[in-house]
Amino acid sequence: MSESPFNAGTLPADDTATDAEQRRHRLFATADQLRLAGRGMEALHVLAAELATGRSGERHRALLLGRLAQIVALEQPTTALAGLREALNLRLDTGSRGTLLALVATIAARTGHPDTDALLRDAGTAHAASGDPTSARHLALGRAARSLAHGDLPGAQAVLAALDPDSWAARADAPTIRAERILVQLGLGRHQDARAATRQAPDATDVSLAGLTALDCLRMVAVGELPEAAALAVTTLSSGSADLSREVRALLVAVIGEVRYRRGELDDARAILRTCLGEDRWPDRTMWTFAFCVAVRDPALSAPAGLLTTVVADLHRSVRSLLPVPHFGPRLVRAAVAADDTRAARRVTELVELVSTRTPVPLWRALADQSRGLRDGDPDALRSAVERLRTTAARPALADALLDLANSPRARSGEARDAAHEAAALYARIGAPGDQAIADRRCADLAATPRHRPSIDEPPSRGIGALTPAEERVAEMLAAGATKKEAARSLFVSFHTVDTQLRSIYHKLGIHNRMQLVRAWERTRR
Repeated sequence: MSESPFNAGTLPADDTATDAEQRRHRLFATADQLRLAGRGMEALHVLAAELATGRSGERHRALLLGRLAQIVALEQPTTALAGLREALNLRLDTGSRGTLLALVATIAARTGHPDTDALLRDAGTAHAASGDPTSARHLALGRAARSLAHGDLPGAQAVLAALDPDSWAARADAPTIRAERILVQLGLGRHQDARAATRQAPDATDVSLAGLTALDCLRMVAVGELPEAAALAVTTLSSGSADLSREVRALLVAVIGEVRYRRGELDDARAILRTCLGEDRWPDRTMWTFAFCVAVRDPALSAPAGLLTTVVADLHRSVRSLLPVPHFGPRLVRAAVAADDTRAARRVTELVELVSTRTPVPLWRALADQSRGLRDGDPDALRSAVERLRTTAARPALADALLDLANSPRARSGEARDAAHEAAALYARIGAPGDQAIADRRCADLAATPRHRPSIDEPPSRGIGALTPAEERVAEMLAAGATKKEAARSLFVSFHTVDTQLRSIYHKLGIHNRMQLVRAWERTRR
């Protein structure tokens, strides 16, 4: 009995394939079966071998390259790279060779491989020789991936803007193009645009839908829609779909772990994150960097595994994993400071500052301030971070920065108390009772701290100069005509917090009503 095509890893050579569509269907089915059986390299070889025959015309070749790229995206980097390099040993036309070289360069760029620039040059040379549109598209994706690895979000955005995912020629690559664009939007803090993009994916397959779902979960984590993020991630991960790539699974695990930590469900968070700690080989472990950034907040997981050292080393190769969830950068600095690892704190701060230089938007400027404030124990930098984050939708990052300010030994006592109260209220709003409990404990500690007589260097206890920054913001809004409810909504705090701050404002200014507040505030601005 002859060996089946599945076992052989290729199609029979005597298949004349008079019907190209039927042949392609059988070919793709064989490749998919091999991939699902854990034989990804053989799946890639089946498709590459068909490319080498040069039969059935340009459309057939384009579809083969599209399916090959999809399988590459589903495999671990080492498997994908090995399969592509083996395929490059076949006799391929110049266009196909250029596309495979671009795929190799893209994987290298995403993982921060030191040979990325050389590989992109090789792919560019091959494309110049062929002028093939498919290789041009994948070369652009490789260049965009390199920009993302270096924190140059505007550069990646410019490259991706030139690609049209809605054209027929780009149909197979459309999910990758859209996913990269969404990643850029998340990194730029354009969360509404990212949300819209995840819901505008025509003709999406199960594979591409899972990738978009994972990105939407990351968006929810970034803006503080924590219950929704956890529910969607659990549902997707529990679906049992064989089309979930390892990278998508890793992202969903990271989302679930992040939400469980913020809820205070430590045992559940550790249980799901332990599944990823065994991956210690680079570049395959780069798929788990998101999850490692979550686990770093927990010394019980991170210290024994040396996660902080691993994450910092991998981020120096590529900052891609820092881009979609803004509070990861300061978290790593916070963990390094707690571990008394000054070198790690310095290296991560430098990375965040690098991104903020190449991507000068309020979100990254705030994160750079926060990272510096944590590293140097500088309350001024933390204040600046808080003010900048108020202009963004990154509510978890704002709550974390407020708590950092409350924990700063050099912050004024009243300012620290206000920051702790505001952080607790914001954690409550985003569905993070575990973090809220931490902020509440800080509030209690500050309330129990004995008050001492002010020195001549401390701010006055009465008058405008006695107001804390939080009280000044409330006073300014209310003096301008806002209601307490409107102020609470704009400042991401509870109505109770604004009401408490208003009573403190009245006491410090020696006034009793809103009209007196308006007049007092106007006098300070003359």
